[in-house]
Amino acid sequence: MSAMAGTMRSEWTKFRTIPSNVAILLATVAVMVGAGALTANGASRGYRGAGAAFDATYISMYGGFLFVQIAVGSLGVLVVTSEYATGMIRTSLTVVPRRGRLLAAKVWTFGLIALVTGEIAAFGAFLFGQTVISAAGAPPAALGQAGVLRAVVGMGLIWVLVGLTGVAFGSLLRDTMAATTVVVAVNFVIPIIGPRLMPDAVGDWVTTYWPISAGLQVTTTVPHAERLAPWTGLGLMAGFTAVLLMVSFAVFRSRDA
Repeated sequence: MSAMAGTMRSEWTKFRTIPSNVAILLATVAVMVGAGALTANGASRGYRGAGAAFDATYISMYGGFLFVQIAVGSLGVLVVTSEYATGMIRTSLTVVPRRGRLLAAKVWTFGLIALVTGEIAAFGAFLFGQTVISAAGAPPAALGQAGVLRAVVGMGLIWVLVGLTGVAFGSLLRDTMAATTVVVAVNFVIPIIGPRLMPDAVGDWVTTYWPISAGLQVTTTVPHAERLAPWTGLGLMAGFTAVLLMVSFAVFRSRDA
């Protein structure tokens, strides 16, 4: 077993042996599916007014994601800050003195956890949501339709990026409350609430180019002329996350535990 694989295995053991982590992941899947179904049911009843803009794929997933993203980001934060809170970070650095490898193991391990959980939640929300949409009398989407599989898989990728944003801020701030507050602000307050309080031009910019707003375009199947293309938007969010991680790696290597 390589050194990196061994470190990742250790990180996986740390994560799964905390019962609350597993419970939170199961809850996020349930909320994603349940809240998505409620949103889909409500939106489906007005689908005739939406016309060509009705996106059965997006509405089946977004309502749940709006809430669970906070939990996913917070779990990412805790991957790092929980060790600072207990002082275990010193033990971890003694066992794995190469700081870059330790943080990389945390990133890869939680990224894989978020990917698997996110894809399960996305497909679950989509499939159950289409049943709800059909029952409400609106046209459901199918995975074989143009853009639908990309949108559902893309939602799982968004989970990964949200989670890794949490890991990055957790590493940079080393405090659970501070890092979680920043993650909620970056992924919820600014993109969701902010545009309603900002001047129109600023709000439009945030809606189009703010990382998570841009990234979520990959989960849509109806083109929007004023928004980024699906993969372009996801690329912007991925770039933002990559920059955050690079900064966190540089800082993690250079300062004391």
